[in-house]
Amino acid sequence: MKRFITAVIACAAASAVMTGCGQKQADLKKTPEGQTAESQKSENYEDALKECFNASFSLNGGKVFYSYMYPDEYIEDMKSKNEYDEAVNQFNHNQEQRPDLTDGVFEFGTITESKEITDVQRDAVKSYFADKCKERGMEMTADDFTVGEGYEVSYTYTKDGKEEGSDLALAVVINDQGWKVIPS
Repeated sequence: MKRFITAVIACAAASAVMTGCGQKQADLKKTPEGQTAESQKSENYEDALKECFNASFSLNGGKVFYSYMYPDEYIEDMKSKNEYDEAVNQFNHNQEQRPDLTDGVFEFGTITESKEITDVQRDAVKSYFADKCKERGMEMTADDFTVGEGYEVSYTYTKDGKEEGSDLALAVVINDQGWKVIPS
């Protein structure tokens, strides 16, 4: 699972075009419909993790995925440079090309353990989002981020309705922007 999430993040961050043969339309119908939300609206970490996971394994989940993975300032910078729509379109296009999406349906399973994040993790979250913004040339530091509620969560996921594996992520609220998800 970690490889799946890492691959999704790499695709989104780099907007790299995946190579390979296209999938037949019949194969694409096996995958989930995708998320339709413009941005994440989760009220708790459980819903946030589920929606982020499902968006990363859905067609047309790019906007939802980006809203969970990056702070609003990062997304606004992309929009101001006319890069956001292309990045979302590239993410969505890449989803259509991913063989792991066409050989089964992945879905969020259950939360097996959760605990509040520590002060050390809280500081790491601030640095993580500051570093993401710095990658775009933005002048942001860890002090520009406040972390509200935050949890370290272990969860399972399924493939075609059968348990496939488990993973770990942080779910945090930053700068009153709603939930953000950091895969481990």
